[in-house]
Amino acid sequence: MTPELWWRRLAQSTRAMLQECFVNGLGRSEQVEPRLAAALGDILARPGSMLRATTSYLVGMELGMADEAARALACGIEYLHTASLIFDDLPAMDDARTRRGAACVHVVHGEATAILAALALINRGYAMLWQGLRGADGRRQERAARWVDERLGCAGVIGGQAFDLRGWRAVQSAAEVSEVAARKTGELFRLTLVLPAIIGHASAREIRLLDRLALLRGLAYQAADDLKDVHAHPLEQGKTGGRDAELGRPNLVAAEG
Repeated sequence: MTPELWWRRLAQSTRAMLQECFVNGLGRSEQVEPRLAAALGDILARPGSMLRATTSYLVGMELGMADEAARALACGIEYLHTASLIFDDLPAMDDARTRRGAACVHVVHGEATAILAALALINRGYAMLWQGLRGADGRRQERAARWVDERLGCAGVIGGQAFDLRGWRAVQSAAEVSEVAARKTGELFRLTLVLPAIIGHASAREIRLLDRLALLRGLAYQAADDLKDVHAHPLEQGKTGGRDAELGRPNLVAAEG
């Protein structure tokens, strides 16, 4: 078996395991209000690529995390990522109609229920992050908690979304677009790669290199997403396209041509 084939099979088996965690991680739905339960059911039925969860889990296992902790951390990150997509799609944000090849949550279940579903995912996501963190020693646990706050807070993903919304109908520069991408998309990749390294036994150098890799991966991911927003048909990318141009949002194609 070639290394490439071995890696592909490992990623596929890991994704399948984490997808089960994603689908079942919110627990039983009998006590949940029916409209909210229906929205969450639709969300959990379309887990997406599980890229961030798979990456987080494999990094954590490689760097010394216990399996249960690495799994909880990975699923928590995926819940937080999914919640961010629900917020992104709302009429007040990108006003998208489709996501992952189906109608957006707010289109089917209404804006109020979509917001509550996203908050449910965030609540569960943070709980699962704590499950992943609690086995670390005090120093690494404190650093990990600070990393979560910095990556997801006002200086991280939330701040990046705020910059994305502030109005970009004037000429955009590539530097400005990249700055927004670094916050909006890069910060979540930094959480994905570096958090399990902090909790595990990674050295300072390994953490620094993973952080650099995560930022570059986030920028590349956003650049590809900008291209798809301009060129890809909605059926090909599974979500509403052309929103950046219509809403005047930062886009690398608009900045660079």
